[in-house]
Amino acid sequence: MLLVLLAALSGQTYAADAASEPADTPEKWLETMVQATQNLTYRGHFVYQQGANLETLAVTHTLQTVNGKSEELESIAFLDGLPREMVRQGSNITFASAGREPARFEHESLVPMVGRFTAGNFDQHYKLKPAALDRVAGREAVQVLVVPTDRFRYGYQLWLDRRTGLLLKSVMVDNEGRIIERMQFTSLEFPGVLSSEELERLKRKLPQSPDKNVVKLKSDSVPEKVEWNWEASWVPEGFKARGHSSRNSAVSNQKVDTLNFSDGLASFSVFVEPDETRVLSQATEQIGSMAAVSKVFRNGEKYFHVTVLGEIPLGTAERIAVSVRPREQSQQADK
Repeated sequence: MLLVLLAALSGQTYAADAASEPADTPEKWLETMVQATQNLTYRGHFVYQQGANLETLAVTHTLQTVNGKSEELESIAFLDGLPREMVRQGSNITFASAGREPARFEHESLVPMVGRFTAGNFDQHYKLKPAALDRVAGREAVQVLVVPTDRFRYGYQLWLDRRTGLLLKSVMVDNEGRIIERMQFTSLEFPGVLSSEELERLKRKLPQSPDKNVVKLKSDSVPEKVEWNWEASWVPEGFKARGHSSRNSAVSNQKVDTLNFSDGLASFSVFVEPDETRVLSQATEQIGSMAAVSKVFRNGEKYFHVTVLGEIPLGTAERIAVSVRPREQSQQADK
């Protein structure tokens, strides 16, 4: 309701002068946003707020074609605190921090929130609404609202550059309109071609990852059948299992079973491992958009530790956590 009210009070309407814009519907604007993020050459500064944490970052991005193959090159440098930088070559990312060994992992766009919209198959549980024209970082912007159809997930407000479609500002809100996460450019330019120094920094050889046990999951890959020993008997409608892994715990000798869920936009993971404390307990924490619920439960003479972690409301994570039980028990209850 608050999103609609904000749109009504914003002044100039979204539909004005549509002929000069690269898209004319919210769906096409989102498509344009993804393409602009991947294909344009740009550099700028933005602020990113998650909970009480506020950071300033610098981004540089371009698309290079080598031997007929296109590859994105991108870097994000943290301008507050210790010097830190993330460099992306395609989907391979290296995170470097002062005094630490570089870490390597895989991801899509480094700009917050953009990667969530690359799958494009979330429209069943979110409504896309046009809003108003606005200005961000001195540039005209078109506002698009992504409104959830229930209270189990967050909503989004997006400001896209009217000329290019690039995401200039994004806000994640809960069902009461409170801001959970915010990203906003403060300066932005499109140089056409990066300098030789910038290209050299983006194309430098990245270190190989020492971790041979990293499970690589594509955000749009849905396994035909997920086999694990647990059942989350309740998850919000639209969330589907996207991948399963089992690995050694970082704090014990036990195996941790992990199942990842996504609705095409939001995602969360369920972790289950044997518990040696044998103390029934539950803990919850919300850090910006990230909810974490940890629960120890008993099944016969065995104790298990369940953790739900993801960008979903805390109440949703709590309800999922209490629904986790052994698969055999779940099957017997359904008979």
